[in-house]
Amino acid sequence: MSVRCSTKCLEIYEAIRKGKKYRYIIFRITPDAVIDVETIGPRDNDYKQFMEDLMRNGASECRYGLFDLEYTRVCEVTKQQMKREKLVLLSWCPSNAKPKGKILYLSFLHPFMNQLKGIHYYKTVGESIELSRDEMEGYFH
Repeated sequence: MSVRCSTKCLEIYEAIRKGKKYRYIIFRITPDAVIDVETIGPRDNDYKQFMEDLMRNGASECRYGLFDLEYTRVCEVTKQQMKREKLVLLSWCPSNAKPKGKILYLSFLHPFMNQLKGIHYYKTVGESIELSRDEMEGYFH
């Protein structure tokens, strides 16, 4: 089974990457093995809303979530705060997910990422504690 992305999937991704039009996207794999957009988060939605949307289908359903993470960090040289943005892709595979779903989402992850140019970080997570915003920002400091 080859990985295909819907046209909408790639269009919305580019709208985030280039145009900063949305804050996040939740993707699902359809029964005919196409990765498609399930939820689009408006630019003013926060990370908490992203997490809720990512886990909305319960503890037995996997999803991909892409978040445009904005944060500040202090430059070691100038000691000034600098605004940073990173595209973070999460593969949400809860521990109670159906084995078939886990296998599908894990096997599609890298081919899917190859179609999304510009991802700065990705992680497969199975527990909500692993999804904290501080955890994500910690990878970039």
